Amino acid sequence: MLCREEETSVYWIDSDTELASAVASWENQIGLDTEFIRTDTFYPLAGLYQIASGDQVFLLDPLVIGNWQPFVDYLQNPNHLVVMHACQEDLELMFHHLGARPANIFDTQFANAFISEDFSLSYANLARNLLQVNLEKQETRSNWLKRPLTEDQLSYAVDDVTLLVPMYNIISQRMQELGRSDWFAEDMSLRGQYVEPQPSQYYRQVKRAWQLKPEQLSMLQALCLWRENAARQFDIPRNRVVWDDHLMAFAIAPKLDLSVLQNTLPGQIAKRHGQALMACHSKAQANEPLDQLDKPLSPGASAKVKALREVAVGAAKKLAMAQELLARKKDVEACFRDYAKKSELSAHYLGWRKSLLEQEFMLILEPSSDS
Repeated sequence: MLCREEETSVYWIDSDTELASAVASWENQIGLDTEFIRTDTFYPLAGLYQIASGDQVFLLDPLVIGNWQPFVDYLQNPNHLVVMHACQEDLELMFHHLGARPANIFDTQFANAFISEDFSLSYANLARNLLQVNLEKQETRSNWLKRPLTEDQLSYAVDDVTLLVPMYNIISQRMQELGRSDWFAEDMSLRGQYVEPQPSQYYRQVKRAWQLKPEQLSMLQALCLWRENAARQFDIPRNRVVWDDHLMAFAIAPKLDLSVLQNTLPGQIAKRHGQALMACHSKAQANEPLDQLDKPLSPGASAKVKALREVAVGAAKKLAMAQELLARKKDVEACFRDYAKKSELSAHYLGWRKSLLEQEFMLILEPSSDS
């Protein structure tokens, strides 16, 4: 045992035997948080796992534990509820470090959006709102790979999980009272499943890619795929390989040779990756052209999207819930585009949102021929 903070017993777990014993002692509901570093690598580096079970906190040391199977088995048991806050990055870490996808997650940040107008409230602010507890947030950017951890880091790590289950109890009860538990469960089932991005699809995220011709877009896809694989292979951030802007320039270039590379890239980058880029560019010349990406909406279509968003914002305000759940611009725009192509609402608006918005959405969408 490390220490006892008021009524909380804190345990430092740094062996396979201790981990197995700790997991066996956990209740069916736990709070979970992670600390990691991702400044010089493509994949996050695990620094610490924090688990709160009842009045006990377990700090799991990923620098020395070798056999994570008991932890993975616990996470992947659907009878165990794992309470987290803003879970997306934590899910990515657990997938890459442990090969684990927790089966039953309750995200307190996301759940709070169903009972309040705050979509992305911080853990500290949510603790203040729900439990009247003030937390110090001093160690977010500290080095979690250095040992031993400081007393401040340990206190921060403990604080980050002790309130998760109490906040879950309050939020879930409020959602039940409002009749929104099923709404949250529907969205959480999607949000709680980490899906690794497909390297072949990254080109869709590149700024101004919609401007490219079909054969140029095919070239951009090939170059982005090469860059994604290189970043993973060398475990470095994408922009340490080649920038998006450089890939766009190469996608437009009819030929890629040393002079083009040297005039575009920093010297060290051209030297390190030049041959691979030229080979990729040459090979991709034979690829099939791709369908062009969606162009920005016309003024008329943008006006329709604005009207749809106003309807969605109004519905959210009436329910006193976060408007982002109903009215995010990218969701509404995707719905407009889907309706223009298939004459039906997008999947995002066919679940629990349908009864709230379909009637007014259709009044706006049906007369429209804009796209």
